[in-house]
Amino acid sequence: MSERSGADLVVDCLAAEGVTHVFGLPGTTIMDVIDALARQGAIRYLSTRHEQVAGFMADGFSRGGGSLGVCLASRGPGAANLAIAVQNAHDESIPMLALIGQVPSSIVERRSFEEMDVVSTFRPMCKWAVEVHQAARIPELLQRAVRTAVTGRPGPVVLSLPLDVLQAPATAVPGPKVRFHPPAPDPAGIAEAAWLLAAAERPAIIAGGGARDPAALLDLAEAAGAPVVSTWLRKNAVPNGHPAYLGPLGYGAHEVSDRLVRDADVIVALGCRFSEFTTKRWTLVPASAQLVHVDIDPDELGRVHPPRVGLVSDATAAARALAAALAPPAAADPGRADRRRQRRDALRKEFADAATLPEAASSAAGVSSAALAHAVQVLADRDGTVLVQDVHTFGPWIARHVGFDRTGSYHASAGGAMAWGFPAAMGLALARPDQRVVSLSGDGSFWMVAQDLETCVRERIPVVNVVVNNYAYGNTRDRQRTAHDGRYHGVFLDNPDLAAYARLLGAHGARVTTDAEVGPAIEEALAQPGPGIVDVVQDRMEGLPPGLVPPAAK
Repeated sequence: MSERSGADLVVDCLAAEGVTHVFGLPGTTIMDVIDALARQGAIRYLSTRHEQVAGFMADGFSRGGGSLGVCLASRGPGAANLAIAVQNAHDESIPMLALIGQVPSSIVERRSFEEMDVVSTFRPMCKWAVEVHQAARIPELLQRAVRTAVTGRPGPVVLSLPLDVLQAPATAVPGPKVRFHPPAPDPAGIAEAAWLLAAAERPAIIAGGGARDPAALLDLAEAAGAPVVSTWLRKNAVPNGHPAYLGPLGYGAHEVSDRLVRDADVIVALGCRFSEFTTKRWTLVPASAQLVHVDIDPDELGRVHPPRVGLVSDATAAARALAAALAPPAAADPGRADRRRQRRDALRKEFADAATLPEAASSAAGVSSAALAHAVQVLADRDGTVLVQDVHTFGPWIARHVGFDRTGSYHASAGGAMAWGFPAAMGLALARPDQRVVSLSGDGSFWMVAQDLETCVRERIPVVNVVVNNYAYGNTRDRQRTAHDGRYHGVFLDNPDLAAYARLLGAHGARVTTDAEVGPAIEEALAQPGPGIVDVVQDRMEGLPPGLVPPAAK
């Protein structure tokens, strides 16, 4: 048996950490790791057609609740291609490990072929970046990399692996798998927050990406008699049909959802960063409100809005502690709880009326967005189906009019990276093989990663791609319409028949041009055992829900 190498040790350490999948693209400096993956059976390696796709697949795999998503790339251009996925995961607080092959240590700083300072390049866009200089330190640094990615505020970590380190003899062994429990809230802070909530007349709860336990959120909402809104693209924070839920904030939010926050006297923000879109460019949260801000990262507390009570804590632990502190309700004003619930019920009715899906206009050319939204609602209600929303102009229809009641059935990225949806759906499908994953993409986003439909076919990943095909970069088109007097430039596209493209690669393909065809075409695609495309052809000016105007660039 040949001597074990640094690359073998890397793979052993990944297996010891519970990694089951690695996504990547071959290249000279990472080939020893790929070879080590080929000589074992615990970890499945999948090659993609672009490093960006590998990174987005790792992102989706982590979101799907599988083991840690891991991606790899070779030096220089390969690493640069991976950067957008790393940056998006960092912005979204998604745990991910990126392994990057590096030039040998003996020729570093000689401007050797495809040489890049990996650590300096990636440090601003990840939680931690480090280069390994000795094979003996692989277990130590790789375990620290995994631990850093998954604990605290999650995020991507980049490990640079010089070729000589990967090829060096290695006698070290993987260390034990170590995890830390998330921090619990300070009891004195919980008591103060509970006192504020008990005295509130117009409380509001904002659930961010860090609030991942719907039951804990709803227990708090019931104990406080408070409505819940979620941050931008986090509609799955609680079941949308619950009487406490008043929708998402951000682009596409209903007026009643924004008003709830503007009128609040006490706001509890759980795992929320007060991002630009969620807060209407930091104008939504009133200065008069008493703010209870909970986040696992102390740097987030007070970054945008100074809190009355700041709690460094896991959001779920804080929600449970607050709910317990509020039960039984304070008796100082017996009518207060009734007034809060009556107010919540009235706001919920207003929200439900606003969220009702409009009927499709019969004169629409191509498929109307209203008809597509009705078909998406059917998918949202279907057991065993997961929806992944890319960055496209159809997104506000989902924010305003599609409800999700099943935990984990909806995923979207607020990082803004186009083309995230399809590869992330591939990763999610691998993490949840018992569910069917549907990706909703615009034609602009889809064509950035369309080549990896071949990866879907080759690796038998049964993702259904619903491509909203309006022959345009729709978000920019709408801004040119509203902010540039309708001077359209560089936003309209030409597309081939996407269904024919799918069939060319061995996938299922369907092309629909009328409202009546949409639902049956999606159902037919889901009935197939493998991947597919449903090409939803729209008029090139089809876009936002009625009355919605895109926010101006400032």
